[in-house]
Amino acid sequence: MNNLLIPKFNTLDRRVAYVLLQMVLVFIVLTMTQDFLRSDLKDTAYYFSESLIFSSFWWLFAPLLFLQYVVVNYNKSKRIGFQFAVISLPIFIHLLAFPLLVWMLSKMFYYHTYSIQQTLRYAISEYVYLLVLLYAIPVLVFQFFTNKTHPNETVSESQKESASTQYINTLIVSEGNKKHHIAVDEILYCSANPPYIKLHLDGKKYLHTETLKSISFRLNPNQFVRIHKSTIVNINRVVSYTTRLNGDYDLTLKNNVQLRLSRNYATDFKNQFNKTHQLTTK
Repeated sequence: MNNLLIPKFNTLDRRVAYVLLQMVLVFIVLTMTQDFLRSDLKDTAYYFSESLIFSSFWWLFAPLLFLQYVVVNYNKSKRIGFQFAVISLPIFIHLLAFPLLVWMLSKMFYYHTYSIQQTLRYAISEYVYLLVLLYAIPVLVFQFFTNKTHPNETVSESQKESASTQYINTLIVSEGNKKHHIAVDEILYCSANPPYIKLHLDGKKYLHTETLKSISFRLNPNQFVRIHKSTIVNINRVVSYTTRLNGDYDLTLKNNVQLRLSRNYATDFKNQFNKTHQLTTK
């Protein structure tokens, strides 16, 4: 059943949809401008409503090309049958949808109704080559970009698992002229102290030459959770959290130190807290 689920749209998907919408709008404007210039050069009447309704040919590209992109991105099949289907089906749907859309709009808003058969013959004679080009070329483009944006899919599962578990267990810190190791488990929380970060242990504090962002990639995310833009906490050291009734919370650590949990990080924190603790709220 999981194979039938369509993945959530990510940033790239939204960017593709935005670009497609912009391109369609440009083609609509160009088509209507071309109609106006043709009528002016031939000294014939220009009907804005007629030009607008037949520009619906371009409206259909936005949803159909985006659907084609989603299918190519989700399936990633290299089979010839799949390639043929993902190109021919949008062409077939477009050829049928365009006459139906023109007929429906003209019937609803215009005094003259354009017949489906007449518009279909017009579309076949005028637009078939455009449909083939505009639905064939994007398949190649979509596959190129999706392959570039998913290079990690070639990595084996064992490599992924090993990479995900390579978190540090100790840190080298300075204390005067001395350098020594501290166990990561002993860290209560890390706070930003530009250009350093401050490591808070029970009764001790150390400045460390790193940023919160960089150290967050080296710490186990199941143990160290961001609670504020300037604070990462060791969730194993959190005893409870108390609501401030404004979306923020106060965390209480085992040494009775209190930290602020920002509402922007509350959901992730509570999910992780519930996994590792017996939930205690006040």
